[in-house]
Amino acid sequence: MTLARASARLRTVAGGMLLAALLASPLPLQAQSAPAPPLVLECAPCHGFDGIGQDDGVPNLAGQHRVYLDRQFLAFRSGARRHPEMNFFARQASQDEFNAILDYYAGLVRP
Repeated sequence: MTLARASARLRTVAGGMLLAALLASPLPLQAQSAPAPPLVLECAPCHGFDGIGQDDGVPNLAGQHRVYLDRQFLAFRSGARRHPEMNFFARQASQDEFNAILDYYAGLVRP
């Protein structure tokens, strides 16, 4: 197993554990939103379940305009915007998953 694959697998496991912890402890009413779609498990290690980037180089997605998120995701999918992980994930998502992710992050409270 390559280091990149092991790292991705670890992020996915950590994301699942974080999701379980978040679901076990309810958020305050003003912070609740629609349930996270399953593919958010792939997004959350970098962008967070709350849409807040986990690193200075990772953008916040919470509360972004849906049209903006849609354009960025399509740019990653087409390769017009280059980022190895985002290009990969954007190409793997179905149209329904794609819409659910955009709706989820656009529906979160902006930081």
